[in-house]
Amino acid sequence: MIDQSDAERQPLLQHDTSAEAVAQLHQNGLDKPNDDGQKDSNLYDSNGEGDSWQVEVRTVIRYSIPLIGTYLLQYFYSIVIVLVASRLSTRELAGVSLGITTSNIVGYAVFEGMSTALDTLCSQAYGASQPKLVGLHCARFVVYIHLVAAPIALLWAFSPQLLRWILPEADLAVSAGTFLRYSLVGVPGYASFEVGKRFMQAQGDFTAGLAVLVACLPLSLLFNWLFVFQFPMRVAGAALAASLTHLVRPFLLIGYAVFVKRSSLQCWPSRSQLRRQLFKNWGQMVRLSIPGALMTLSEWFSFEILTFATSYVSTVDLAAQTFLSTIAILLWHLPFSASIACSTRVGRLLGAKSIDKAKSLMSLHGYIFLVIGVISAVLAVVLNIGVTKYLLEDELVKSAVAHASLFTALFCFFDSTSSWVHGIIRGLGWQKIGGWITLCVNYGFGVPLALGLLLGHTGVGVGSIYLGLGLGLGIMTVIEALIVRARPWESVVMESEEPEG
Repeated sequence: MIDQSDAERQPLLQHDTSAEAVAQLHQNGLDKPNDDGQKDSNLYDSNGEGDSWQVEVRTVIRYSIPLIGTYLLQYFYSIVIVLVASRLSTRELAGVSLGITTSNIVGYAVFEGMSTALDTLCSQAYGASQPKLVGLHCARFVVYIHLVAAPIALLWAFSPQLLRWILPEADLAVSAGTFLRYSLVGVPGYASFEVGKRFMQAQGDFTAGLAVLVACLPLSLLFNWLFVFQFPMRVAGAALAASLTHLVRPFLLIGYAVFVKRSSLQCWPSRSQLRRQLFKNWGQMVRLSIPGALMTLSEWFSFEILTFATSYVSTVDLAAQTFLSTIAILLWHLPFSASIACSTRVGRLLGAKSIDKAKSLMSLHGYIFLVIGVISAVLAVVLNIGVTKYLLEDELVKSAVAHASLFTALFCFFDSTSSWVHGIIRGLGWQKIGGWITLCVNYGFGVPLALGLLLGHTGVGVGSIYLGLGLGLGIMTVIEALIVRARPWESVVMESEEPEG
């Protein structure tokens, strides 16, 4: 048996089309039928079925649909918390909303961004016919992400005192801080579930996370009923209900792997491998996770800064932004889910040493994301204008939303194109490039333009947010696509050959 540490140092993308290499792929079962009886579409030869663009489109759709459901359902859990809190006082509802926003920025967004490193590492390892390395990457990442969570936990633990320095109203700081303190209980479960999702996704199973979230939904409702209204713990109960739901998720995911998809356990390393390799070769994992977190935080902060700035314009614009941002976040799940499918496809093909095939997918996926962008833009206009007739009563807010609808559509379109190139970048393991470009374009162009239009009384109104950020995403797409096209993909070979510390 090949030592796992040696396998990690082998170049993933070194071309080898020998009969022995092909036989090894067959032996590891990477081209065997899936549980649904279909041939796994992640690996193809140059003359195989994968050359058909129809097959690739079907593959992206097959991967994306359960991912869209997964991330929409995760977003729905936040809505449940707000709906439950709306049954409390206005002050407590404001505290919960502030607590959710704070936990997303100083916590969950960090974990989400860091976890994109696994989109690269696990997909390439699986494509390279090193299934045990997939599990080893995930095991290391569980330890790593909990180490990062430790200082975040300290901030959450002392958040009531810290928020008093920021918020003028002490009771609002207490409510938000209480929510964060009880949310701390669920951080290990949340972080572990994110890693577990990547473990399954690298193997082509994109339904595992969705199945777990569906199973947890009645538990979440039960916990909210018990802790918020029956005991009653109010704000603390809402946070505790969410935390307990987070804690249950990784255990249900393990149960799914053991009892529903046992074939996924082929990627889990043995105990001896874990003992020998768990704390080795963390270098690449850390190098990929930091810019991944930077990209995610950059996008979160830019949106929050502009929403905060809207409060200085008018309450009408702020109310319109609340509605517009909700629609934009819902539609964001379409290209984001497809980008995960894209990064998984590219990473697995690179791991399988199919550089030319992976390059050809860049153009094909570009057309797919253009279609997704058009669909998102049309939905943005339809939802913003159509839904306001039934949900909004204030005519001024309706007018502001309608006026900003085309700008929101522009934002959604370029959000899709940027998701395309970000998916390619994650598959290649070039998160550092994406991180710096995202940071520079967002805060060097997008946010300043949006602020200038918003506060400069240009007549654009709240649509300034989406015009500025949307044009920034368009520029970001062009810059990143040109760099990815120009940079030799064979450089990934040299990077993978470098021993990690």
